[in-house]
Amino acid sequence: MTSVLHKTNLESSSSSCEVNVPARMMGSNKSVLGLVVVVVTLVVTLVVTLVVVEPETGHFTTTVTNNSRHRRWSEHPHARLTTPELIRGRGYPAEVHQVVTRDGYVLELHRIPHGRAAPSVPPNTHADGEWWAPHTVYNVSSNTPLGRLSTGERRVVFLLHGILLSSADYVMNDPDQALGFILADAGYDVWLGNNRGNFYSRRHVRLSPEQLEFWDYSWNEMALYDMPAMLSYILKVSGVSQLSFVGHSMGNALLFAMFNYHPQLISRVKVVAAIAPATYIHHKHGPISLLAPFINDIESELRKQGIVEMFRLTADRAELSTVLCGPKSITNFICLFLHFIIAGENSSFLDREYLPVIFAHTPAGTGLRVFVHLLQIYTARRFQAFDYGEAENLVQYGTTSPPAFPLSRVNVPVGLIYSDNDWIVDKKDVQQTASELPWVALYYRVPLREFNHLDFMWAENARDLVYRPLVKFLLEFQ
Repeated sequence: MTSVLHKTNLESSSSSCEVNVPARMMGSNKSVLGLVVVVVTLVVTLVVTLVVVEPETGHFTTTVTNNSRHRRWSEHPHARLTTPELIRGRGYPAEVHQVVTRDGYVLELHRIPHGRAAPSVPPNTHADGEWWAPHTVYNVSSNTPLGRLSTGERRVVFLLHGILLSSADYVMNDPDQALGFILADAGYDVWLGNNRGNFYSRRHVRLSPEQLEFWDYSWNEMALYDMPAMLSYILKVSGVSQLSFVGHSMGNALLFAMFNYHPQLISRVKVVAAIAPATYIHHKHGPISLLAPFINDIESELRKQGIVEMFRLTADRAELSTVLCGPKSITNFICLFLHFIIAGENSSFLDREYLPVIFAHTPAGTGLRVFVHLLQIYTARRFQAFDYGEAENLVQYGTTSPPAFPLSRVNVPVGLIYSDNDWIVDKKDVQQTASELPWVALYYRVPLREFNHLDFMWAENARDLVYRPLVKFLLEFQ
């Protein structure tokens, strides 16, 4: 495993728990409040069942012994693997890199430098700053050439996950079905990011996660510090001047917000494939719409109880997810229902035998304010910075209201990919995003009504419905 610690210089400034509903909420519409209580109860149930034990170990240790996903063992062999171990277990090279943001958070990046067919020059051999030798790359599913790299040219792609997720999202499937592997076999140097606060980026050079100050951040800081730190580091190590970007949900929003803080980085991104972009999310009346009106009360109550970290992922999750989510478990319906609450109507495209593995890696943890910021964007009906309240907004922004993140500044070719059955990002939200972007190079609706928000990551038919057109789109801008 290659591990690199690097301090990035930015190019510009800048357990169990119980939630009690406050008495002042009782004057609200009772039917709506009842639904909110149900949703909150489900959320708390997930915390209690999946995050009760918090062992000191920071990483899983089991290694892969078989590449097959379809096992009948009591615990799936992939359940305890880290992202790099999942990658190596499929026969791909994996590297671990660490970058320190300007405000001190240690972010972990996972790299698949090439596909299963290794380049003729070893990855650590540098010639004129480049090591990728020319060779033909084949799509593992069709065995047809996807492109040839010319001497000195490299295709680099940066993949970023959504809220409560991690780098594992892009490799939790077979090699011909997981986007990270498909891109590696298509000739890309693949980099998988991890936002601060999740399982892989839960560190700081000075602060401890046990301190409240560690969790004092929102999308603002992730866009201001995390995104440019990861992007600049990838460009430097890869030795290229531009990269392609693929984001899911909040991952896209962070990139777009970053361009407002660091407009000089626009020229470093060649093309963006935005899967279910969570810039506008107010058109869908799902679980978010039930929680959003009460977010201030919920945040206040959670802070009173000292809860500022949400859905922490710990090493014991694999055992718990196997017991709860296993295909033969009598509680399997709970996991299916939670998946339904988060993503939308369950489709038949998710391998249910793999469900324990998914819940062993997801949710991967985040800070309370990150979740609050999501609900603020829903309530405000605009893509904006974090709302501290009028008094603190004056201190932070010089205005009583938080500023918007104008999409008009995202002057790069963007491909928008969405689905009808997404409970987070409605097609009307995508339409609004498209109307404000200067350059929409692809506007693609998944041609299957049942496809939901998390099917983009783990559905067995995502390869044909999403990844093929996505890779074709990226290659058009190489």
